[in-house]
Amino acid sequence: MDLENLIRAKAAIFAGVSLLLREAGLTLDILEKVYVAGGFGNSLNIEKAVMFGMIPDLPADKYVFLGNTSIIGAYLALMSDTLRKELDSIASKMTYIELSVVGDYMDEYMSAMFIPHTDLSKFPSVAAAMGM
Repeated sequence: MDLENLIRAKAAIFAGVSLLLREAGLTLDILEKVYVAGGFGNSLNIEKAVMFGMIPDLPADKYVFLGNTSIIGAYLALMSDTLRKELDSIASKMTYIELSVVGDYMDEYMSAMFIPHTDLSKFPSVAAAMGM
């Protein structure tokens, strides 16, 4: 059961990233940095997460771990009027995308249920390691 839950979570993460990029009209090659927040991210091994198909196949140096940013952000917002105003400004510029209603979400999700993915062209370093 734990393995099934892990595969579902990795599929949701990868499908979410893929669709967010597509909905924004962007591709992976435009990304300079990928910020990973939360406790789970602190223990994430980039190479293994790419091999598993959880995160996009990008060079490890593009991933930046931020730790538990929600606690730090809440603390800073409570302690500083200036930062709270900046957070309000940032929030007003955000776009909300409901992934569950994006047409291809389930297709992306199901493709990402395989390890690493049904489309190995999305994971060139994994294909190379497999000799493909």
